[in-house]
Amino acid sequence: MELSKIVIPQEMNYIAGFLTFACTLRCTYCINHHGGDLVKGRRMSVEDWTRGLNRLVTRPDLPITLQGGEPTVYKGFYEVVNGIRADIPIDILTNLEIDPETFASRINPARLRREAKYASIRVSYHKGQSNREELLKRVSWLQERGFSIGIWIVDHPGYREHTEETIAMAQAMGIDIRKKEFLGPWKGEVYGTMRYPGAVNGGQLRFCDCRTSELLIAPDGSLFRCHSDLYANRSSIGHILDPGLRAQDLYQWRTCGVYGKCNSCDIKVKFNRFQEHGHSSVEIENITEPYKENTEYVREVVNTYGKS
Repeated sequence: MELSKIVIPQEMNYIAGFLTFACTLRCTYCINHHGGDLVKGRRMSVEDWTRGLNRLVTRPDLPITLQGGEPTVYKGFYEVVNGIRADIPIDILTNLEIDPETFASRINPARLRREAKYASIRVSYHKGQSNREELLKRVSWLQERGFSIGIWIVDHPGYREHTEETIAMAQAMGIDIRKKEFLGPWKGEVYGTMRYPGAVNGGQLRFCDCRTSELLIAPDGSLFRCHSDLYANRSSIGHILDPGLRAQDLYQWRTCGVYGKCNSCDIKVKFNRFQEHGHSSVEIENITEPYKENTEYVREVVNTYGKS
C-alpha cells in the first residue's frame, strides 16, 4: 500500500533518522547513553527506511539527518542514502571510521551538498577513540573530492589543550572544525547551558507539558518527541510506516511524566539549523511539584555515559 505524504510542519527544526544505535567507538561521555537507559537491538530494513523517509515532504533548509550510534555501521547505509528521493536533502552525522574511498565510490558528493552555514557531513572527533591524524587525512581527502564535510569536537574540560591543538591542525589543513559544548557533570561541576533547570539529571521527577521541534525516528521506525524517550524506547508518538500518521501528530503539546530525566540534546540552548543561537529542541510548560525522587540521578559523567 502506498503511504500518504507527510508535509513536515514549518515549526519543525530537525529530522533525524537513527539507522542504528550501534557504534564503533566507546566514548565515556556518549550522549546516547545519558541516564544509562539506551535500548538497543531495534532495526528496520532498507526497504522500510526508504519507504518511510520518502513519504516525508521537507524543505531545502530542512534535511533528513542520518545518524546513530554510527550510521555507517548499518549494513544498508549506502542503499538508504541512495534510495531517498532526490528532492529530499540529506545530512550525515558520523565518526568517519570508514574507508573514504568506498564512501566516495558509493555516494555522489552532490547528493550531500546544499546551501547551509555548516557542512552536510558532520564528523565527530573523540580523543582516545579516533586517530586524530588519520581522521584529518580522511576528512581532507573527501573534501578535495567535493564533499561538504567538517569536524565537530566536544569541548571536554579534561583535555582542552588537546582540543585547541586539534582545531589549529584542522584549520591549517583548510578544514571547517567547530566546538560542541560538553554536557553533563564532571568532577563536581555540571557543564552545559540548559533552558529548564532541573530537567536534565534532576534529583526529582515532575510532570510537565512538552512540545518538540524535532522528528526523531528510531532504528525500528518508531517516532519520538525527545531523545530521552527515544533512547529509553518510551512513549512513542507513532511509526514512520503508519498509514494513519498525520502531519499534525508531529507538532503538538503532550504531557510528560519524567521531567528530571530529560536529555541534554533537547534542553540545551544551542544553534538552530540557520546557525542562530538561542534555540532549544523542546518547549516545556506547566511543570508540577515533584512526585518522586529520581533514583537514577548521578554525580559524575562517567557513570552516566558509555554504559555497556
